[in-house]
This record gives sequence, structure tokens and C-alpha cells, in this order.
Amino acid sequence: MCSRMGRVLMTLKPGEKLRIWWDAQGASDATDEYRVQVGGPMGAAEAQALVARLGETAERVSIPDSDSWRVVTGRFANPSDAEPLLEKLRGQGFMELWVSTERRPGVPRKGRALYAITERYERLPLPIEGVLLRQAGEWVQVEGKGRYRGQVEVFPNAQGRLTVVNTVELETYLRGVVPKEMGPAVYPSLEALKAQAVAARTYAWSNRGKRAKDGFDMSDTVADQVYGGRDGEQKLSDQAVEETKGLFATYGGKPIQALFMANCGGQTVDNTYVFGGGHPYLQSVSNYVAQPQGYLLKGDYAPEGDQGRLNLELLRLGACGIISPRLLGAAELDEPMRALHVADPLARLAARLGLPRPSLEPKDGIDLYLWMARSLGLDGLVSGLERPEDTAYFLGSQAMSVKDAPLVAFLIRRGIVPPALWTQSRPTLGQGLQVLGRIWQELDPLVWQSGTLLKEGQVRMKGGDPQALALAPGLLLVEEAPGGFLRLVTESRAQVGDNLRWLATPAGASLLVRRLDPEGASLDRYNSTAHWRVELSEAEVLERLKSKAGIKGIQGLELIHNEAGRVLEMAVRDGAGHRHRFTGMRIRGLLGLKDNAFRYLTLGAGAQRRWIFYGRGWGHGVGMDQSGAYGFALEGWDFERILKHYYRGIELKRVGD
Repeated sequence: MCSRMGRVLMTLKPGEKLRIWWDAQGASDATDEYRVQVGGPMGAAEAQALVARLGETAERVSIPDSDSWRVVTGRFANPSDAEPLLEKLRGQGFMELWVSTERRPGVPRKGRALYAITERYERLPLPIEGVLLRQAGEWVQVEGKGRYRGQVEVFPNAQGRLTVVNTVELETYLRGVVPKEMGPAVYPSLEALKAQAVAARTYAWSNRGKRAKDGFDMSDTVADQVYGGRDGEQKLSDQAVEETKGLFATYGGKPIQALFMANCGGQTVDNTYVFGGGHPYLQSVSNYVAQPQGYLLKGDYAPEGDQGRLNLELLRLGACGIISPRLLGAAELDEPMRALHVADPLARLAARLGLPRPSLEPKDGIDLYLWMARSLGLDGLVSGLERPEDTAYFLGSQAMSVKDAPLVAFLIRRGIVPPALWTQSRPTLGQGLQVLGRIWQELDPLVWQSGTLLKEGQVRMKGGDPQALALAPGLLLVEEAPGGFLRLVTESRAQVGDNLRWLATPAGASLLVRRLDPEGASLDRYNSTAHWRVELSEAEVLERLKSKAGIKGIQGLELIHNEAGRVLEMAVRDGAGHRHRFTGMRIRGLLGLKDNAFRYLTLGAGAQRRWIFYGRGWGHGVGMDQSGAYGFALEGWDFERILKHYYRGIELKRVGD
């Protein structure tokens, strides 16, 4: 450990811990204050004119990710304290007002001392301006944060606390950023990670000194770029950083403002509508392509007509040879169940499970459920464990013999034969076969393999490398729609990136389910926020409007959308009918939504009114879409093509080129 000037103060042994304590005088200042922002992003001259109009407490603040400015005025300890100023400004005709959280200005508070506390609880004085920790080995461990390469500085800040800064070379920094911004486990594509590496490198270079007044360049959160230090590093993202070493995205020969976000909801938005200013490379682009990569899957059989009775238990029986797939048609499944119908499937399943061949009992109706259960040994599980009282509880007034009651209770408890089936005098073949399938699931649970479809019919299983998808003769091919609805088909043109799951046999997959992605065909569909639904009560909406903009009451919202469904302008009509206008980031911020791409409906009235928002995306929507970059990589695009899609008109250059 050294002073910040480089003088050696002490040497720690490997693994030795040291606590650094700042003895500040009095209570520390609040980190934040609240100010009223007037209007949206604007040019420097317009902002300066507005400052002059508002008076001495107003000032203009640069918007970090653009060449625009915003104007703020007033200083308040609590958001509610800003309400008189909000009312005054509205009276002057300003209707785009926002209570913003700002960093309180100040200078480092004079403290009593900075100390190091050793593991033996010795208190050693340190230079009051802070210290520098240099690793003797590969990293420095910061308790509660993780391991960091390079050097770590600790010094007092303006809020009477300690700031911890990790100083590393740019390429080392990127090794801790790329996997945190775009995890290889979620996006296992080298080309997508290389695009993220170039974007992150360019953003870091363009934003050096962004937070110089706080003593560092950038924070380690989403306010800049998420950084995980040594603990964040992963093999595939390290490779992406190494293979793009020194490479920047440039426009007009200079590194760009390489903005990116988690998910844009199908189409990015021009920077003008979010952060303001120029940046001609930050234009709106789509995450849809005219002809996405696909692969034709072919199955052996699909019944005609209604398939509403299909379920995985029946499909497993057909795929594994317990029943003929021809029994999966609606007409066949609706036939009354007879012992002769299920005797052969029951015998085949018993043989598969290593059980004796069942004897045929000439029974009918619900007695067949008991026969199947006893034939597969379930009656041996209930003696002393199941009670007739439980059967009565499940079935109500329906009578059941004392002999059968324990097995009935077990079958209901395990979800094998639901109560409704015990009331039917003439069960169908479909119901009986499904019970057989549920018993099989109980004794030998279904084990699926799953993976993501890649080009040329390969799949990538989680954590694995691409491999060929082997399909068995007589394959049953199923499409699974949102909501779990199944349809047996003879062919399906799957889109690259679709999720597949299958039952594996030595001959290959015998049952293959293609999941129709609820997010649709967009190439940014690999994020759970590609579509979302948020419901708010009237009280929740009112609280957000009041705390963030000082608006009291709400009659309704007026939205102006672009062609991609993104809200470019939102007006709130308050309880008195006055119109309050909001643009850019303040739209989603006011309502607490994930993105500006949304529509809504209301149900109920007055205090009982509910607001239901349906939307797409997560983030500001400008620049590179991280999940979209992964989708384009699956399509076969390399990192340069991905970057040039999201950042229009750029060139990639290495330092010194």
C-alpha cells in the first residue's frame, strides 16, 4: 500500500485483510439533491437563453451522450419541496417540467483522519488524501466487490464517504465489461461479443474524463458500463476482446458515441428523440430481416382435423412406440375406452419398465384407471399412507369402495387421475391413454434435451458447442404455440434461434418440439423484455406523477407514436385539465416503464381505475441492441456487419491506423 504520490506505507501478506476507515467530522452530506428540469434536450445557445430567462438559480447541464444541454433550476432536499416552483413555472407557461435527481455539488469535507485497521485491530494513520493499493500478485481483493487487476485507489469524497477507483489498461478493463454487459452464457456467440467489445471500447474512449470531478472516468454501473473486474472475466468474452484489440468504431475519423441497450423492442430510435443533438450514425434501424435463416424440419405423421386433445403424455406414448401415432387423431381419441383398447399399450409400457405382463380384466369405465394403476404397481404404495377420509375430501359426496379408496386418493394426489374423471361413466380412449402417460411420467419422468437451432440444422445445447441434430425414423414433429398449445405437423420451417426440445433415443430424436417464440420473428427476441406487460393502480400512477413531476390528478394520457410504436411525446392531462408534455427518457421514467415503446388501456373508474401497459424493449432504444446483435450473429453476420447496421456510416479503425 502506497500514498497516492507513490510512497510505500506498508506491505500486506498474500490473503491479509485491511479495513480502511474515514473518520469524517459530523454527519455526511446527502449525496443527492432535487432540481426542476425545464424542457427537453436543446442546443447550447437555446439553453443559455433559457437560463437567463429563469434567473440566478438556473444553470445548463451537458447531456453526456449527446451534444445537447438541459436546463435545471432550484435546489431542494425532497421532491415535494419543489412543488411551489413547479406551480410558478407552469403559471409562466412552462409545461414540460421534471423533478430530477442531481449530484449535490461540494468539496471533500474536512475529516479528522484516514486510518487502516489491521486484522489485529491495530489502527494505523494514513495520508488524509487517500491511498493506493498495488497488487503483488495478479489482483487486489475488495471485500464485498471482488477481485481487480491493476491498482486500486481509496480516497475521501465530497459526501464524507470513501471512493474506490480501479485503474487498469483499456483492454483489461474491457475483459471485465463485455461479459457483464453481454454475458456469454446468455449470448454464446463470438461475433456478437466482438461487436460488444468494439462498442464498449469505443464508448470508454469517447467518455474518458466523463466523471473527472469525482476522481475517475466512469462508474461500474449501467450509468456508464457495467464492470465486474477480474471476477467478471470469461473465456469467450476474453477471446472477443483479444480478437478486436485496439479496434474502434469511428465516424469522420473520430471514435463515436457508441450507445447500446439491452433490447430495443424490434426497432431502434434516432438519438434526436432521446438524448437530442446530432450523431448522424445513431439512426433508427430495424431488427427484422426480410428472409431470416431457416431450416425445414420434417415429421412422419400429423392427424387431420382438431388437435385440441393433444398433450405431451399422449405424444410421448406415440413417439416411443407404446401406441400407434394413428391413435392421436380426434376421432380415435374420442372413442369410448375399452380394456381391449389399452391392453397392448399397457403391456408394452410394463415391459419397458421391467414389470410383469398385466392380466386382462374385462372391466369398463373408471375401473380401467384402477386396473392400469395396479398393473404398474402403484397399489403397493398406498397401504397405510392413504386414508378413505382423503378420498372423500377430494371427491366430495361421490362414493368409493373402501378397497379402492386409498389408491384413488393416491392417483388424485399425484395428479394422475383428476377428480373430474372419476365422475364419468364412459371415459374416452384419449382420457385413458393420458392417464397411462401420467403413470409413466410418475414412474419414469420425461427427460428432455433442449437447444437453440443454428444454421444448417445444428443445435447448441446450454453451455455446449454446436452439434448436429440427429432425427430418428418415424419422428413426431410438434409445434408449441404460446400458452403451451400443441400441434402435430409433418413439416415446420423453423427460424434460426428457435428453441427446440426433444426426446433422444439411440437412433436420434423420436419426438421433437419446436417452440414458436412468443416474441415472434424479431432478431432481438432473446431477451425476456422484448415484450412486457405492466399493471399499475390509480394510486401508483398518481404517486409517480406527483413525485417526479409535481402533477396532481390525472384525466388521461395522450401519446404520439412513431411508425414502430415508440412514444415520441407524451402529454399528461392533470385533474384540472392542464396539459403537461414529456419527451425522451422522461416518458418511461415518469411511469416507471422499461421502455418508451408501449400502448395502454384503463379498466374501472376513479380510485379503482387500473392502468395496463403493453410494451416492447428495455432501455433508451438508441444505438446497438445487445440481444439483436446476438440474433444477427445467429443469422451469420460478422461483428463488423452488426456494428455497421446499428451505427450507420461508421468505419472500424485501430489506434495508429
